[in-house]
Amino acid sequence: MNALRPLARHPIVVALGASLLLLATGNALLRRQADATPTPPAPPAPAVSVAEAERVRFAPRQWVPGSVIGRQDARVASEFGGRVVRVAEVGQAVRAGDALAVLDDTGIRLRAQEAQAELGRIRAQLELATSQERRYAALAAQQNVARSQLDQLRAERSVLAQELARAQATLAQVRHQQQRMVVRAPFDGVVAERIAQPGEFLAPGGAIARLVDLATREVQVRAPVDLASHLGVGTPVLLRAAGPSGSAAATPLRVSALVPVGDAASRQLELRIALPSAGAAAAWPIGSAVDVGLPRGPQREVVAVPRDALVLRREGDYVLRVGARDVAERVGVEAGDTVDGQVEVRGDVRPGDRLIVRGAERVQPGQTVRVLAAAPLAQATQARAAR
Repeated sequence: MNALRPLARHPIVVALGASLLLLATGNALLRRQADATPTPPAPPAPAVSVAEAERVRFAPRQWVPGSVIGRQDARVASEFGGRVVRVAEVGQAVRAGDALAVLDDTGIRLRAQEAQAELGRIRAQLELATSQERRYAALAAQQNVARSQLDQLRAERSVLAQELARAQATLAQVRHQQQRMVVRAPFDGVVAERIAQPGEFLAPGGAIARLVDLATREVQVRAPVDLASHLGVGTPVLLRAAGPSGSAAATPLRVSALVPVGDAASRQLELRIALPSAGAAAAWPIGSAVDVGLPRGPQREVVAVPRDALVLRREGDYVLRVGARDVAERVGVEAGDTVDGQVEVRGDVRPGDRLIVRGAERVQPGQTVRVLAAAPLAQATQARAAR
């Protein structure tokens, strides 16, 4: 009893001891529960798609705009003037030699009749002069007429012969003009525009209609003169549709014509690229906008990776390489030229390295990944273009 009295006089000490006892008991229970709870499984490795880096040969390209044009595109004009009677409809397909327009030839027909009558008059006079010359020649042989009279008749017959030739030429000119009152197509094509309308009076040399040949089309391109040393007839180029549809795969073609004279104001020169009659490029109508990839340097051998494998950051570009144990590794690189979805890289990247092209946003360096597929660079580029 005497021993408990000091503790009773200090209730704070008693309460503190009880609290410590409860705390120790709770910690022991928590440790037992923690030991009994199973450890949660590790998160699954992120799935990624990879593509191999490759050593390729390509030349850097510069993309410039171009336009699809018809190789034969003419504003067909009339050689002679006159009132327009008929013009072919817009969109009408014509063959070479078909009538594009008809002009009123009433005046020409009257002139042809006049020239024909004049020709007949001169021919009759010439026949008379010829017969008189024969009679006078017979009389002169018998010395019944003066020799000078025979010479005079021969001169008159010669003049009439020249007048006959001139009348024949005049009639031929009138008939030629009459034929030209029907304006004919110089080549196969489609009427793209009616410049003159029926009822209008057309001056000599006036345009009647615009005719475009759809069968022979080409691309007109104006390239910087700096590229002249890398361009020539037969130079390989790439062609793709401009705008949103230009993400599709480009069509390889060749330069068909080059004008090696640059414009002093624009510092550009003109080149032409013939379009094939089949394939995607054959469906582009005249007037379509296209992009043309022109070489701006010689070919060289580089290590290239798909564009999707390159991660661009302000602190430096890098790629994520998958090692032998499927562990992601960050490799810093310096990006170079880009050609057809392939990017030249300089750094510790070797041909055959597996690089993450899809799923890199979920991967940290040193993390194990699950590889879905490995594809060569060309296949990865085609897959990207298809997207």
